[in-house]
Amino acid sequence: MKIIKYILIAAALFLLWMSEPLWRKVNTTTSPVDIHVEEQKNERAKLIATEAKKNKDLEAKFGKKPAPRYSTGVPPAVQKYWDKTLQDPSSLEEERCSPVRSGSNGWVTVCRYRVKNSSGSLELRQDTYIIKNGEVVK
Repeated sequence: MKIIKYILIAAALFLLWMSEPLWRKVNTTTSPVDIHVEEQKNERAKLIATEAKKNKDLEAKFGKKPAPRYSTGVPPAVQKYWDKTLQDPSSLEEERCSPVRSGSNGWVTVCRYRVKNSSGSLELRQDTYIIKNGEVVK
């Protein structure tokens, strides 16, 4: 008798669970919070699309945006430029470079670094570099 009672309770619960869509009312109205969240998603999607188009146009104009080195932020094009132009590239001590941004003539970054001068002492320099098509055109 006890087992039949538990089986009947389980069957009743199963029938309630199966018939839930028939008797439970679903709230079809949207709250103001849901509307606000949806508006924010739409604005964010528009902003991302605009930024993607802007970056695509800049990459077509100036070449691919240089990816800086993680530790110092120095783009590879600037490192190549230093290797070519410095009198003693082995004395170079990199400080930091600013994030690469778009400018009117190409991708722009500002780098601070130390290099030995003619007297042999380290000299702090800060230069702005313009990168176009993977090359520094300073």
